[in-house]
Amino acid sequence: MENIIIPQRYKSIIDKISITAEENSFDVYIVGGFVRDLFIKREPKDLDIMVCGRGNDAVGRTAGINFSKILAKKYKLDEPVVFERFGTAKVFMDSEEVEFVMPRKEYYNTDSRNPDTQVASLEQDALRRDFTINALFLRLSDMKILDFTSQGVVDIKNKIIRVVDPSGVELIFKQDPLRILRAVRQSIQLGFRIETETYNAMKISVHRIEIVSPERIRDEINKILMEKTPSKAFKMMDEINLAVKILPEVARLKNLEQPEKYHVDDVFMHTLKVLDRTKADIILRMAALLHDTGKYITYKKDGGRICFYGHDAESAKESETVLKRLKYSKEFIQKTVSVIKNHMYPKMYSDNWTDGAVRRFVKKCGGELDLIMEISRADYGKDNNDAKLVKLKKRIEDLKLKNMLYPKPGLLTGREMVNIFNKLPDKWIQKAKNKIEEVQFENPCLTKEEAMEILRKMFRK
Repeated sequence: MENIIIPQRYKSIIDKISITAEENSFDVYIVGGFVRDLFIKREPKDLDIMVCGRGNDAVGRTAGINFSKILAKKYKLDEPVVFERFGTAKVFMDSEEVEFVMPRKEYYNTDSRNPDTQVASLEQDALRRDFTINALFLRLSDMKILDFTSQGVVDIKNKIIRVVDPSGVELIFKQDPLRILRAVRQSIQLGFRIETETYNAMKISVHRIEIVSPERIRDEINKILMEKTPSKAFKMMDEINLAVKILPEVARLKNLEQPEKYHVDDVFMHTLKVLDRTKADIILRMAALLHDTGKYITYKKDGGRICFYGHDAESAKESETVLKRLKYSKEFIQKTVSVIKNHMYPKMYSDNWTDGAVRRFVKKCGGELDLIMEISRADYGKDNNDAKLVKLKKRIEDLKLKNMLYPKPGLLTGREMVNIFNKLPDKWIQKAKNKIEEVQFENPCLTKEEAMEILRKMFRK
């Protein structure tokens, strides 16, 4: 067995846990993905500690909760956050969140993935987990790895994802269908292959994903999107018919043909290539995934030529629907929709654009300008230095350096206009501000006196 090395950021935490356990007659184990990551020398996170008492209380429902309280008191930590139903508690130590749990068995209802729990043995706890590579325990008293499935260590070495109980492979996914999505994610995250029977059971159980909350699906998608090559996960989701269940707007892009002049791939494969070409920013990656969903609705042939008129606006509408369904925040939705809605504008750039046109473009993009430029670059796909985008970017940077990119805001306030023109406040004020801003796009050095003269002429009409 290889030596397990605890990363420095966790060493003090684990030392405190080990000392406190020995002083108070508890046996403690690091469990789950943290152990797997230690074994493969991958930076671990989500530290979960299983706690068992000794003697008559060898396995107790409150062992983890009781231990967390002793630990918090000893090291003057904040009170643990306790979850009585599951016999767990969370403690913040040295800027890390540590969860203390009891060994448990789980019982599922057919219409829910949230189980009822019962205190159990260590082996029973290992066998209720999803995959063998996540069912390893590291006993802190002697740093020994316990592998109750007898397959965990072997599967890690062979880079295989396999359910803990091959005899109940279908049941494992039917009970908690989120495990299907987790298997997909961990496969691309770790570079592991999913064992054949496990993969087939994922396909059979995919219809059960409907019982999983949108929030949990969203969280898994977020993790997938931040991987180096997220397209691999979405291809796998398509293969097992999971994509059509959770992202039908993306799945239906498969086999949707595009003009050969611009694209060699169907819309689905083009989308995945754009996704991989973007940097790992969650808004940018989500926008890339959804940026062409409107092509399904706008597809038509005009004189034998394939067209997607207005697909950018339609994609923005579709993306808002998808993101609301998956319970994203209002801010996240607003920014992602803005990127999608405007992703075609950089492609419209030409040398004939005036400085005013550049300013209008920048104003339209708002705070998402950099993301819009980035997704447009990825959408081109030819190379990272597409001449048109390079020219537009240089125009923007030059205007910014001259302090002439943004029109001066608030050249005339509403109160000033009311006093100058002796008119009651009304909709005319906003029209006047819009007029001034429009002139400022072409003349950012417009003075207050010039603005007043423009408005006088406007009101005389």
